[in-house]
Amino acid sequence: MNLKNFLKSDKEKVTRKLAAAQFLLSELLPDEIDDNNFDECIDLCLSAAEMFKDIKRMHHPEQVVQLHEIATQFVSKGLDVSIVKRPVYES
Repeated sequence: MNLKNFLKSDKEKVTRKLAAAQFLLSELLPDEIDDNNFDECIDLCLSAAEMFKDIKRMHHPEQVVQLHEIATQFVSKGLDVSIVKRPVYES
């Protein structure tokens, strides 16, 4: 899996979640299917789905990741990096 679309702080989490989901689906699920334990099959699939939702939430376009890395470098050099919003004018 290409991890360039994840923030540096999230890459380890994504790797662990992918490995855990793969283990659930490739190692545990087939045994439960063979044992006709369908409730456990549902639980395993739902657990894997939650992991994939977390991974999707952590996924960002490459430009966002690059911008975050640049902002982190500025902060490490002592520069104030904050969100600037447009002023709202009322008529």
